[in-house]
Amino acid sequence: MRPRHLVNQENNMPDTIRNVRGAALLTFDCLAGITSTVRQMHGAIASRALPLSLSKPDSGEAAPGMISKAVYAGIQSAIHGLRKSADISLDLFNDDSDTALNASGHGLALRSILNGICGDHLETTNNTLSAPMCFTTPEIIPRLSKANLETAIPDASGNVAVYVHGLCLSTRSWVRDNRPSIGDKLKESANLTPLYLQYNTGRHISTNGRELAAQLNELMQAWPEPIKSLSLIGHSMGGLVIRSACWYAEQEGYAWPRQLKRVLFLGTPHHGAPLEKAGHLLSVAMHSSPYLAPLDLGKHRSAGIKDLRFGNLLDEDWHGQICGQATPDARRPVPLLKSVDYYFIAATIGQNQHDLTGHAFGDLLVRSGSAIGDHAESHRALDINPANCRILHRRNHFDLLTDGIVQDQIIEWFSGES
Repeated sequence: MRPRHLVNQENNMPDTIRNVRGAALLTFDCLAGITSTVRQMHGAIASRALPLSLSKPDSGEAAPGMISKAVYAGIQSAIHGLRKSADISLDLFNDDSDTALNASGHGLALRSILNGICGDHLETTNNTLSAPMCFTTPEIIPRLSKANLETAIPDASGNVAVYVHGLCLSTRSWVRDNRPSIGDKLKESANLTPLYLQYNTGRHISTNGRELAAQLNELMQAWPEPIKSLSLIGHSMGGLVIRSACWYAEQEGYAWPRQLKRVLFLGTPHHGAPLEKAGHLLSVAMHSSPYLAPLDLGKHRSAGIKDLRFGNLLDEDWHGQICGQATPDARRPVPLLKSVDYYFIAATIGQNQHDLTGHAFGDLLVRSGSAIGDHAESHRALDINPANCRILHRRNHFDLLTDGIVQDQIIEWFSGES
């Protein structure tokens, strides 16, 4: 496991060998997955008699069945051998140093998308495309440590703001068209030193939350200035990771929740996202047929995506769940911290609050009710201050990252003394 650290992307050249190695291994994994799907489909058809057919199904012990099993086993072995050979060969050229993500904008975006789609698989298979969790800053600095933290961030204040991106996104998602980001504006208006978290969004939200809790503990202990306040800003899934981190930090007895002053959620699906709910229903429907079940490629979507069905925050929220089975919302309610000011901004594509399109589709990915923590069951609804909640119309999910009105609202909320 890579050591925890803080590092800046801009200080690392694109690591071509690492990317080629990761892409090659992922390609072989895809080939193995396709072969497994074909084998399962073949088995499902061969083991059942077709309608109106007088012939008996293949039990799997007859000669054709035995031959097909041997053929598929041979193909899988060949793919496994080629994968292992490629891994060993490319490892000879690989730099073992713990580098950050590819500094190229397109390279980082592609890698972030892959991490969101299959990041749990990348981590399990030790694929070099898996993104380690790390903090970055806007400046060009060397890897941060207790020894060089003070010189690396000479203008560090005692007020820190950490920005946590959403599914399939990256630290670059907070900036658009080279315009000042919310991090830049809050640094100027409220003296909040910005740090950006990069992480593998395909892992379980609880896994990322637990690691973020530990890394924030290390960060606060190493910070060169006495910490006056900590603010956490999360977009989409990032908000769920923040809530999970707060829970695990309290369970571990970390000190940083006592320094936490503000938490801001931008389009966070506190009670799930419609697209994942629909994806789960499709998976359940396909698993109801032995012929369609092998074709359910959605079962391979990442753990992080599956967590978005209800907005799982804790390990027990997803333990025991079986792919393709309908299960109720069994989440453990996680209350907001009493000593922290929470702010919510949701978006809707509707023209106004009466527009049915906005109520039905929200910001295209998250409905406004979920984004502000509202729930039909009172014990699941978040206890929020209406004055700290705003729903913006004629905007989509990604507008929340860089929209000027959103930034003005955040600055207004954060303009009080830090």
